[in-house]
Amino acid sequence: MERGIVMLREGGLRVRIETHRQYSERDVDFFAWVVAQVPWRGGERVLDVGCGNGAYLPYYAAHTRDIVAMDISAEMLAAARKRGVPGVRFLQGDATALPFPAGTFDLLFANHVLFFVRDIDRALEEARRVLRPGGLFVATTNTEDSQQALYALHARALHRVGRIARPLPHARFSLQNGAERVKALFGQVEVRRHQNAFLFPDVNAAMRYYLSGPINEVVGPPLNAEERRLVIEEVRDRIARIIERDGVWRVPKDAGVLLARKEG
Repeated sequence: MERGIVMLREGGLRVRIETHRQYSERDVDFFAWVVAQVPWRGGERVLDVGCGNGAYLPYYAAHTRDIVAMDISAEMLAAARKRGVPGVRFLQGDATALPFPAGTFDLLFANHVLFFVRDIDRALEEARRVLRPGGLFVATTNTEDSQQALYALHARALHRVGRIARPLPHARFSLQNGAERVKALFGQVEVRRHQNAFLFPDVNAAMRYYLSGPINEVVGPPLNAEERRLVIEEVRDRIARIIERDGVWRVPKDAGVLLARKEG
């Protein structure tokens, strides 16, 4: 594993994005909402740190043709390239060691990625360094309690097989504690919250999301085959009972954006 951002599988990310689009309580394009928080002038130099499979790139391209999309994962970059968005330069790199001179960019996006970075403060320092004076830092993340209902079932199922769940991934850089870290470096930060929830109408929809990543949040070695089978069985059974009782499983998943300008 390389230092900086923990590597993610493109397939799992794709499932998660699709699940948000199909089963959200509020039919709002979160990517469009995030990009709309920026007071664009047009033609800005943009850096997308941890661009993933490039889902945000078409939204930036509506405002500028000067975009650098960077990710530590070659697999993610390959998926992002396939989008064919004009004006994008792709670069494999580390969020904690951005390969650019100081003051290079007008806008830097870090969308749902900083909680994967091992040295978050170093990544924030690098983001501030490569922004020009007056440049805008934009980071998206979840609230502290986002998807807690799902992770509670996961933790309970792990306990049944003698294992312990890791803390929620976004707990390392949530909308709340992330705001404090950004403010400490930039001097000010604006927090904008987007309220939403999953509405899972059936077990399969919920399990597809669970298996795309949350099942792997376990302390110590990965689950062995038997542990995995038992955990899946337990989580599936509990979700089925909730949906049988309530008709749908509602899982709050509030998120938001942090906005901070570099002084000068």
